[in-house]
Amino acid sequence: MDLTEARRNTFPVFLIGVSSGVLYLIVYLTQRGMFLNGRGESPVDGARLLFEAGGYYGATVLLFALYVWIIFLCRQGLIHDNRARMLALLFPVLFNLGLLFGYPHQSIDALTYVAHGYLGNLPDANPYTTAAAMVERTSFGEQLASFGWLPVHGPSPYGPLWTHIEVFAFAISGSAAAALLTVKALVVAVSLGSAALIWKILGRVRPEDQLLGTLVYLWNPVIVVEFAAEGHNDALMVLCVLLSLALTVSARPALSIVALMLGVLVKYLPLMLLPAQAIYLWRTERNRSRLAGSLFLGLVIGLVLTVALYSPFWSGLRTLDAVRFQGQPAVSPSPSGLLYSYLLRSFPPEEAARFALLILGVLFVEFMLILSWRIRGSEGLLRACAGIALVYVLVASAEYWPWYTAFPLALLALAPRGICLFAAVAISLCSRLVAPVSVFYTRGIVSVDTAVIFKMAVGVTLPLAMVLILYLWQWRRRGESVKE
Repeated sequence: MDLTEARRNTFPVFLIGVSSGVLYLIVYLTQRGMFLNGRGESPVDGARLLFEAGGYYGATVLLFALYVWIIFLCRQGLIHDNRARMLALLFPVLFNLGLLFGYPHQSIDALTYVAHGYLGNLPDANPYTTAAAMVERTSFGEQLASFGWLPVHGPSPYGPLWTHIEVFAFAISGSAAAALLTVKALVVAVSLGSAALIWKILGRVRPEDQLLGTLVYLWNPVIVVEFAAEGHNDALMVLCVLLSLALTVSARPALSIVALMLGVLVKYLPLMLLPAQAIYLWRTERNRSRLAGSLFLGLVIGLVLTVALYSPFWSGLRTLDAVRFQGQPAVSPSPSGLLYSYLLRSFPPEEAARFALLILGVLFVEFMLILSWRIRGSEGLLRACAGIALVYVLVASAEYWPWYTAFPLALLALAPRGICLFAAVAISLCSRLVAPVSVFYTRGIVSVDTAVIFKMAVGVTLPLAMVLILYLWQWRRRGESVKE
């Protein structure tokens, strides 16, 4: 390849990277502007808010256009020389590092992590039994409030692995700003580690899609913003899940179970992937007795880690109260919301919510087991895991927040073709469109009911409808081709 051709291949990647960097700056500044507009005692400036929202949505749409462009170039084999590949992998790293030093403006979760860390360093407090909102009464709460933290969260709903990280981050920093930067630095590091694991997994299972799947993850605006800018702990859960899948396809069942359990000890969602991995291992391992021993060993190690990590915080079953009472459905244009509203015709709200969760749970478990049972090879395992995570977020989950999409997005990147690629783009774009709704609500721009309806309609129902339409269209085409 001569120098002219190399430059021709590199220039589009360079242009997309520089333009995306500018757009990320605009997104960050407009997020910050909306966050500060009307904060405290000052009234909301409507004209300014309209300008900021317009800038945010315009930059977001353009950012996704560039995201689709870089994916298109990769799919067409136009990022094939070393310089273009290096730039394609380097730019997202720079986006992450640039946003690392900013403050979260669309979610207060990262600040609540710091509050948990503060509580975990007090001799008479426990993040699992003491509400994070109690920190408001302390001088440290004033530090958090200066960054926009609101005392609205109760005890921690997260696993003990993450709680130890929260406690450690505060212990080595001591201030809200330093602890926040420590947490975000860890989140960025593990998110980039997830990209490396996607590269490794696809290199083993689908080498022809190794670069494509990695770029689908790395360049995704949801991944960049929700992890680097907002600092959500889903990044560590995703890393553990991907590590577990990498070990599964490498025929290391004991270690894969341990890695999955570590993910569960951050958030409890990875448990839904256990049947798929167990069935895959059962069908691919000839020595079933050795496999059973390995799985048992992995579970034992996982249980030992669970006991060890929980022990400093354990206060009986009430340690798990925040998890047990989380995620109640609300009337909204979504599968859970529509089911809940239907049941409200016959039952009081608490019973309707309980029945809605039970029905959705049973249907989801059936779907999960059917999809897992159909797994035959490594590619089938990856697609099944992506499908399970996607259906959970869009159908089975009682509530939705934009960063919830990061879990299925990482798994969809492992099957970066056809409907999986379309689903990744659809749920990502819709996620970023609803991201400012929390700020609109806290500033009194919209009511809580309007915020819920908008969030669920655009974040859940719209991408679900888009994916279902494409799936039915492909199913119909396959049926017609069989008849011919």
